Amino acid sequence: MSPERVMVWLLAGVTVASIATWFVQDSAFDAAITFSILSCVVALIWGATRYEKTMQLSGMKNGGILNILAFIVVTAGLTYWCIYFYDFPLVGSILGSIGTNAYIWWTFAMLEPGSPST
Repeated sequence: MSPERVMVWLLAGVTVASIATWFVQDSAFDAAITFSILSCVVALIWGATRYEKTMQLSGMKNGGILNILAFIVVTAGLTYWCIYFYDFPLVGSILGSIGTNAYIWWTFAMLEPGSPST
């Protein structure tokens, strides 16, 4: 099966699961959240399986193990900070910290001098 067909089937499954959530929960908001979360999971898995192409298209360079460890430590620190000082819920703090940290990391990676990737 071609990669495009696999992606179509995965997104069709996400749509069916979201519609089922809408009928079972009787809430369009829950269906929208389900669609968003499952779409992000599919995108992460798809990007991880095509790592080289993802790095090329995103413009990020291979940072190595130290960069990955620093990302994890900073994300954990930001999560702890959100929970301790602002009483955020655990899952919201983790997702918010990962999103904020990923955006900042990607922005600084794009600002690095060097040859453009695209």
